[in-house]
Amino acid sequence: MDRFNRADKTLCVLFVCFLVVLALRTLYPQYIIFELLLFCSEASLVGGIADWFAVTALFKKPLGFPFHTAILPSRRDAFINSCVRMLQTEFLSKRKIYRRICNADLLSWGLNWAKNPDNKKYILNEVMQFLVKKIAEIDTAKVAQKNSEKIAQLILKESMGDLSHNLMGVLLKSENSQLAVDKGINFLKGYFSGREGKARIDAFLENYQKQYESGLGGLMLSLALATNTLDPDELSLIIHERILDLLDDVSDKDGELYANLINLYEEALMNIRDDENWVDSLNTLRDSFVEMGIVEKILQNSLRNFCEYLLANNNRENKLYQTIEQILSEEIDRCIEKLNTNNEFKSKINRFVLDVVHRSALKGEDVILELARKFLEGLTDKQLNELVYDKVETDMIWIRLNGSIVGGIIGFFAFWLLQLVNK
Repeated sequence: MDRFNRADKTLCVLFVCFLVVLALRTLYPQYIIFELLLFCSEASLVGGIADWFAVTALFKKPLGFPFHTAILPSRRDAFINSCVRMLQTEFLSKRKIYRRICNADLLSWGLNWAKNPDNKKYILNEVMQFLVKKIAEIDTAKVAQKNSEKIAQLILKESMGDLSHNLMGVLLKSENSQLAVDKGINFLKGYFSGREGKARIDAFLENYQKQYESGLGGLMLSLALATNTLDPDELSLIIHERILDLLDDVSDKDGELYANLINLYEEALMNIRDDENWVDSLNTLRDSFVEMGIVEKILQNSLRNFCEYLLANNNRENKLYQTIEQILSEEIDRCIEKLNTNNEFKSKINRFVLDVVHRSALKGEDVILELARKFLEGLTDKQLNELVYDKVETDMIWIRLNGSIVGGIIGFFAFWLLQLVNK
């Protein structure tokens, strides 16, 4: 407000005009026009000076005049209280806050924001980074020690007889029986097929020969080999071919061998299920499993391997990371879809969100008002004047200009009125 503005320039021009007209009036007193101009310039100059004084007195003491000037600095406490009160009543009142929050469909806005692929990617990245950070902070030994006892108690409470019975019930289902037999047949085919299968049979026959090198069996085996009655290579080839043929026959699901194998498998499972020694062995194994602390070791190793694998590889190459991210992405889509289609659920969530925002806004009301008060109280008188004056500078300039204009107009009409009265 200390800048030389348009109103100051106008006042200077008026003062110069007053001096010029005063000189002309002194030199040529017989001309009424100079008397009119002098009257108008005087009135305009007085109006401009009066309004300059009035505007300046709002912010400081014009020419050091001490009475009822510098109004804003002298009443700054009342001004600050009024500003804070206006902020509280006009912008931060509880009713207006509640009305504004209720009118805002925050949930719909949030859902539309989350649907954007870039925003969704941002959410996934932030969640995954948070999970990775928390997983990196896990003390696997401490977690395993803390939870192993609980798991051990759960294992000890479990009835191994019921568990075995349920397991056998699942395995004895026809589709599971066929699946188990098929897997066994495929394993044996892979085990005996090709050169590796032939080599395994050769190794078996070689070990068999070594077992019977001494005694009567060794003598008979030596005679058979010496007289070429027994050829190990030919015997190995025959056994290999017969095994593969047998496995092919067993693979025929419509054949008798396959049906017999299924029955044999189911009969073996039922014998195991009904054997009391089997349940006792399971109970003994369970107790040993717990007493030896194997639960804690398994839990610790599993947690450590999980954490190391998740943190070791680059995110783009880490299958576990990608799987977790995919699960989270699907869950986000499912939540968005449910919120969009289930109006009742959406209404409940919306009410919850609005309640949280409303409570947060009310809690923040006092903080905002206190910050506003401290900000205004921390300003110097000059800073406070500039803060207010900058907002109304144009209006203040026009007030001063209008004072000069109105003063000149009043002087013009007053001059002619005096002329009429004097005549």
